[in-house]
Amino acid sequence: MNILPDSVSVAMATYNGERFIREQLESLAAQQHLPSELVITDDASTDGTVAITEQFAKSAPFTVNIHRGEKRLGFRANFMRAANLCASDLIAFCDQDDIWSPRKLARCIEPFRDPAILLAYHNAQVVTEAGEPLGRLDHFASAPVTPPLSCFPLKYTQYALGFTEIFRRSILEFSDLWGMSSDYADLTAPMGHDHWVFFIASVFGSIAYIDEPLASYRQHGTNFVGWAGGPRRYDIFDLLSDPSQELGALRQVAERCTAILEKAKDALADPRLQGATRGAARYRLLLEHYTARNQLYTSASFVDRVKAFRRIVSAGGYRPRREWGLGRKALARDLCVGLPAGHRLRL
Repeated sequence: MNILPDSVSVAMATYNGERFIREQLESLAAQQHLPSELVITDDASTDGTVAITEQFAKSAPFTVNIHRGEKRLGFRANFMRAANLCASDLIAFCDQDDIWSPRKLARCIEPFRDPAILLAYHNAQVVTEAGEPLGRLDHFASAPVTPPLSCFPLKYTQYALGFTEIFRRSILEFSDLWGMSSDYADLTAPMGHDHWVFFIASVFGSIAYIDEPLASYRQHGTNFVGWAGGPRRYDIFDLLSDPSQELGALRQVAERCTAILEKAKDALADPRLQGATRGAARYRLLLEHYTARNQLYTSASFVDRVKAFRRIVSAGGYRPRREWGLGRKALARDLCVGLPAGHRLRL
């Protein structure tokens, strides 16, 4: 029988969060399964955030380690710092402005009875600043268990938000490669902390999804990543718009993912070496698809556009997305717009 890990660290990155952090801290203290530690890395706050956390630490039912930064790192590096300071077998990311259900940690550690599970994430209730319900994060739903290399998380928050994630500490063994990554939302920056651990987990292990709202995701107007009512519908304006900028971003992220996995192979042994090899090959194929597709929308030559389209088709590039393809929407757009119009979209 597989043993359930019981050591959980909570990694909280803070910055000027005095408005809501007390309620979040209280929800951590109310967990049915208490964390073994709370690691707080403050990103040079100028309000009362640190004072509030220090006061909480005096009576918290678990160890609280507070690390105050003197220089701003930004949320990505600050969360990565918090995670790497954690000591437990499992690590849960924690934002400063949400509210956790008392069952969150107890429920989230259950999937880790399976040693193949590297990351678990859950649904959440979206609420207003005052706690009134707005909706749920149903559009992030997945199968209960997703096998390795069953998805390719290239876009930021494409599959899970950080406060819903709990993951094995072994993922942090790849932290020295994080700086090589690229964030789809900001190509000058590495991946967000949550994007990064999801990417690594999706290559080297299985991912569990818990379809229960185990936290309240508070919207208050200053969220770095807010809620817009779920995924935007694909419509005629998407069909007629120029996708070359998006394709350029996807190409860069796919290229970086390929390079990261190739680099990781140098220090790995089987079976993780096999995972990195397969992952690098799949991201490289995606890069080829995006490169050919970009030619559809940038080339002035109809002949060159036809050649690019044929390259995608011959490589099976329009397979469903769950099979590492571009999908039917991409096929429809490329046939109706890319081939006949191509570069004219840019004029």
